Parts: sequence; C-alpha cells; structure tokens
Amino acid sequence: MSYDVVVVGGGVGGLTVAALLAARGVNVCVLERQSQVGGCIGRVQFSGIDFEPGMGLHSSWGRNEIFAEVFSELPVDPPRATRIESDFVVRLAQDQDIPLKKDEAEFFDELRKAFPECPQAAVEFYKQVDRVWQSRYQQAQTKSGTGVLAHAWRRVWPSKPGSDLADLTKRTVLSFSGNASPRFQRFIDAQLRAFLQTSIDRCAFLAACYALSLVRRDLYSIENGVATLAERLAESIKVAEGSVRLDSPVLRLAYDKGGHAIGVDLLSGETVLANRAIISNLTIWDTYGKLVGLNNTPSSVRTELRKLQSSGAYLIYANVDDAAVARLPAQNFLVATEESTEGMELSGEFTVTIGPKNSNGCHAATIKTGSEVAPWFSFQSSEEDYEEWDQSALEGLWDRLHRALPELGSGIEVIETANPRTCYDLTRRKLGMVMGVESALGSLRSGDQHATSIPNLFIVGDTVAGAPTIAGVVESALLLANRLTK
Repeated sequence: MSYDVVVVGGGVGGLTVAALLAARGVNVCVLERQSQVGGCIGRVQFSGIDFEPGMGLHSSWGRNEIFAEVFSELPVDPPRATRIESDFVVRLAQDQDIPLKKDEAEFFDELRKAFPECPQAAVEFYKQVDRVWQSRYQQAQTKSGTGVLAHAWRRVWPSKPGSDLADLTKRTVLSFSGNASPRFQRFIDAQLRAFLQTSIDRCAFLAACYALSLVRRDLYSIENGVATLAERLAESIKVAEGSVRLDSPVLRLAYDKGGHAIGVDLLSGETVLANRAIISNLTIWDTYGKLVGLNNTPSSVRTELRKLQSSGAYLIYANVDDAAVARLPAQNFLVATEESTEGMELSGEFTVTIGPKNSNGCHAATIKTGSEVAPWFSFQSSEEDYEEWDQSALEGLWDRLHRALPELGSGIEVIETANPRTCYDLTRRKLGMVMGVESALGSLRSGDQHATSIPNLFIVGDTVAGAPTIAGVVESALLLANRLTK
C-alpha cells in the first residue's frame, strides 16, 4: 500500500496530525500496534468502570484555545468538556491545604497565609512565573509564535548577552526561590516532580513557568474520559477518507537502494510506502532505536539521547464512595509527603483525580506517583517475583495514602494497579509510563522540534513537544500539520 503520509503510532500526537492532514486532503495512514487508539490516553477500563489514565489536568478546552482551533477543521464534533469549578489543591501536611487560586490577588493571599515565614519571597517567585506565563498566553492568542516556550521569553526580556533571558534560561528553579523557606521550596518541588518529573534543584525555570501555571488555569473534565479525544480524532481520519490500521506493529523504516526512507516495514512482512513523509508518534528514543535503527543514527544524536532522562509512574485505580469524596479537599489535588516508599523507588508526592459517579454508585479515582523504571524490569526472575514487587509497592503507597488523606477512611477500594512494566506491555514505551523528557537544566529543546536525522521523517509527541501535556502535544501536532501542508 502507498500513502502520501504514514504515521507510526496512534497516540494523541499522531492522531491529531493525521486528522488535520486528512481533513486537508492528504492521503494519510495511521499504523497502531494496539487494538485501540490513544496510547497513554487510551481507554482504561476495569470491572466495567472507566478510569482517568493520568493526572486529569486537562486544559485549553475553552473558546479560541487549541482544541477549538483543531476541531474547527475536522468533520467531527469535539468531546464535551466541562470546566471544573473547584481549585487545584496542594496538601503540604494533613492540616494544610493550599488552593491554587486562579485570581492573582486571592492566590497571593493564600501564599501569604500558607508561608508566613517568607510571604514576600513566595509572592515574588510567583510574580516571575506569572510574568512568563502571561507572555506565553498572549503569544498563543495572537498565533504569532511556534509553540516553543523559549520564544515567550523574548517578548519580555531582550535576548542579548548578559540579559535576563540569557541568565534565566541557564538557572534552576531553586536559584529563583533561594530567599524562600524550605517549606515553600518543598511546595514547588512537589509540583515539579509531579508535573515535570524534575526536582527543584534540576528543573529549568523556563519549563517550570508553564507547569506551575497549568494548575492555576481553567481545568476541564471530558465526558466519557480523555480517551474520547483519541477516538474522535480517529473517527475524523476515517470520515476524511484516511486510514487507521489497528493491530499493525511497525518494525522499522523501509529504505530504497540509495538509502532513502520510503516507508515502513510491518511485523506482518508488509511494506507500507510513504510518498511525502513518515511521522513517528513514538518517543524520541524509540524513533531512533526502533524506526531509524542505531546503525543509521548519527553518533551526535546517540550522544544527545543518552543525556535525556525520563521516569515512570505507579498508579492505583480505585472506587471512592460519595461520603469520602465529599471530605476530600478538591476534585484534583496533589499531596506532598516527606516520605517515599523504601525499596520501591516511588516518589514522595502523589496526585489524586476523582472522576464522576460510575455504575457502582462510587467515583472512579486515579492515584499516581512517580517511579523509577529500572527496578520493574531488573529484579523479577519470574511472574511471582513481579507480582510480589507490585504488591509491595501497593502496600507502601496505600499506607502513605491513608496517613496523608485520613478523610478516605474505609471509603476507598482498590480495583487495579499499573506500573512501568504494565505500561510497557500496553504501549511499548521504552521507559514505561513516561511523561515527556525531564525538564532539567540543559535539556530544553532548541531549533526544530519535529525534525530528525532522516529528511522525510518527522516526530511528534510528548518527548518533543514544547510542553509535556495533552494540549502541548496537540499544539505541536498542529504545527507539524501546517508545516507539511504549507
């Protein structure tokens, strides 16, 4: 078979760019190894209950924002998104909940109350964060930029040697919070670890500005789950006469005698040709390690890939009854404890997302914490070892969960768990439940976010997007679609 564009991977990035190309008349085919689309936002269902696959931080669903812009081109309706009324909350201690108010004055008042030991330093830190975010938002509204966060800085600070821009892009978040108390720094650190898998002493301030602003924006719940977004995009591709082929694992790029990429080889032995472009919706590591192949990857690229870090996650999918939900601090919140699960390599903070009431009369809840990846693949010699490891991780997180959230009481029931190995089995993502690339100092992407070492091979997804969020990936996919059809 031959197409204009072949997309490898049916995650949200690949589906978005394919849907836009198909709507613009490009003959496009999506190849997905699983039996459903969505990748990391694919439908998660246990015991007939749909669960949020991640943290539930869905932004940019408002009028004139990125999802409205994308679906304005597509022949299908967008999923129904409803704004969440409650503020996102960070719990620093059992008796201290800090609501991240959208209103600036109200939020600064909350900061002063929460951190009486350093009220001015806390406020000044967030004023700098807001300054960058506002420039980024205005840029998006006027559609004058490329979606890469670095361009937002140039609207505020001059980019000349010795300027604030040159300085700030080389400094960590910790250096900007040096006048604040350890408690405030832990407050920031917990958010960065949860949203960017990076600690305060490693995270680039530029990346932190987006993440710390995200949870103070309008957040939305998506009717029938975020997987509906992937399903609508796949439907759009088909309506526009594109192709979505499930259960179609891709092995590698196909090359002609001159060494030029002409398509992809499937596990079935079939070669699917691409006349104009091949788009990888795999991670940046798998794009080179699997599609391109290490022998065809330039040594300079291999060196850069080794520098990039990422991590996994451990999740609990649970039912929570009405009474317990009513006692919780918010529909979406983050708990920052000072403890980790010893031996399990689980992070000290975890997010909680409470979904709508399900058929059992309870609410589907997803609890997510960071996890090292290697232990899940290195220490199990048998299936029994793996199950024991998973049970130990569950017990450790379960104990922390109840100590930090006594409001739950007996009103929560575990339905299922997931870990980096689980995610790998489902998605084949190299690092398990990966969320982008660690936003550490020195890892900020510059230049062309979609290009690879192969001229007609492009990449889209959370490991190359300007921001490792669903909205950030969709925006990146729109930019790539524009590039291929300009």
